[in-house]
Amino acid sequence: MFNLFKKLFKMSTKQELEQQLADAIAVAQRLNEEIKTLRTANDQLKAENESLQSDFAGAVDRVRYLDGQVKMLESQKKASTQYSDSNKNY
Repeated sequence: MFNLFKKLFKMSTKQELEQQLADAIAVAQRLNEEIKTLRTANDQLKAENESLQSDFAGAVDRVRYLDGQVKMLESQKKASTQYSDSNKNY
């Protein structure tokens, strides 16, 4: 009789362990899918970040160009005003 209880206890424990193993496998599979989803989202964010950095660099270059144009026009206006015949006293 003792052996029967011992055997039932072992079977019960084995079934519990099998269930725990099945649960652990299910959790691992869900985590694997979540990791894949997060990696995909991360790749998309990296691509968007690179695009935004490129756009920003282009905007910076444009601002520098326009700053140069403004300085050139200011210099031309100053020179035009300085050497204009209408401003000279004869």
